Amino acid sequence: MPSTPLADAKPYHHGDLRQALLSAAWALLEEGGLDAVTIRAVARRSGVSHAAPHHHFSSKGELVEAMVVEGFEWLTDELTRAWDAHADPLEALDATGAAYIRFARERRAVFQLLNRPELRRAPGGPDAAEQAGLRAFEVLARGIERCQEAGRIPPGDSRPWTLLAWSGVHGLAMLLDSGLLDAFGGTDDDYTRLLIQGLHQGLVARGQWGSSADVPG
Repeated sequence: MPSTPLADAKPYHHGDLRQALLSAAWALLEEGGLDAVTIRAVARRSGVSHAAPHHHFSSKGELVEAMVVEGFEWLTDELTRAWDAHADPLEALDATGAAYIRFARERRAVFQLLNRPELRRAPGGPDAAEQAGLRAFEVLARGIERCQEAGRIPPGDSRPWTLLAWSGVHGLAMLLDSGLLDAFGGTDDDYTRLLIQGLHQGLVARGQWGSSADVPG
């Protein structure tokens, strides 16, 4: 079971120092934002010397990148569990979208960190964070393909449908995070249901379509 950013970081005594440092970093992020996450603060929170973290992270940038990778791993796990809980592919896809929004709301600091592209490494270099993000995205992409195979979404190129679904759930998550929907009085669940209903109008096949041109607009 992976550590969670909501858990209290405890002083490190023995075992996995790298994971202890990450747990301390998540706790500091929750308490004071990204500015509070420094190598020195993480060492102090973990109860180790200021030099000890450098065995695993040579800079704050490396530490934050490791946090982003771990955050995407948590997201991938949540999406996968949501998908695996349903036999019907369309129900599984709905649950996966709802899980994405729920993750963004319940792990707000994690979600916000995952949406900081300036923290990625330079283009062309090894980017573990980008690869971790792609693994989360692939849960949705494979779900769209499964729905196509089952005849629940029109056949053909899966990328437009994947983009539609991803844009929908990510856009709603961002709107909820920013508070822009607060004035309308709905709950997170209300907006999630509305979004899924709307996506069904664009995604779901109501018959056998011979080509993309046969799909109603």
